Amino acid sequence: MADQAEEVATGAAPEEENKAEPTKEEAEVEAEEAEKEKEPESFYDSDLPSRIIVGRGRPLSFYVDRARRVFRIEEEIQVTGRGDNISTACKLVEALKRQKIATITKISTGMDVQPYFNAAGDAKWGQPTAVIVFKLRRGEFGKYIADYQQRKVIEIFENKDEAKGGILTVEAIDALDFATKFHANEEQVAEAKAFKEGVAGTMDLPTFIKYASILIHPLLKNKVFKEVLAREFDIEVAGMSKPAAAEEEDQAQAVH
Repeated sequence: MADQAEEVATGAAPEEENKAEPTKEEAEVEAEEAEKEKEPESFYDSDLPSRIIVGRGRPLSFYVDRARRVFRIEEEIQVTGRGDNISTACKLVEALKRQKIATITKISTGMDVQPYFNAAGDAKWGQPTAVIVFKLRRGEFGKYIADYQQRKVIEIFENKDEAKGGILTVEAIDALDFATKFHANEEQVAEAKAFKEGVAGTMDLPTFIKYASILIHPLLKNKVFKEVLAREFDIEVAGMSKPAAAEEEDQAQAVH
């Protein structure tokens, strides 16, 4: 029994004590991963390519929104449709043209043949597929916010325009602090400042939309845009409660 007790007492060390010390490379990797976890989530989406290939599984509205965002950054884009997607590509281009987001500079058609490997590993050619390619240039309204973002910016303007005169002073617009609230970068801030210097102390709604388009980055995430609307401007957004309404609800619960 004494021998067994001695064996237990002098047995293997706990598992934690047997763990090897991490190497320098492992420690550096762990430090980098920890640093990434600390980094705040970006306000912006990834860069958008200037080439749009229309495919299956996405509605026309997706491609219209994508093209508008790209045109706010790029002067020219290319839209490609293949086979059954040619009709969708044509509808996309027609919508952009009708809304003066883009103008057509070139249309090309042809056949596309893609190679593939069969089960035996031999290279083969697939069936020819019809292709259409549009070269587009930014139109009159290509640089400005549109649809949902434009509607919400109009709502901000109307809420601020208490006199309902359709005009806001530059001082009132500065008080909105779009640059800070919409996370504009230095280049946007400088462009917005130059834009304000070119107006005569006031802005009507169309001019205000142009000004807002400068400070609301094309790649700003929709989630961030909606959060700013609800939190900073008390604008109603689907799926988000307005701060004022939430505060009233809390007060009501406190009373009960």
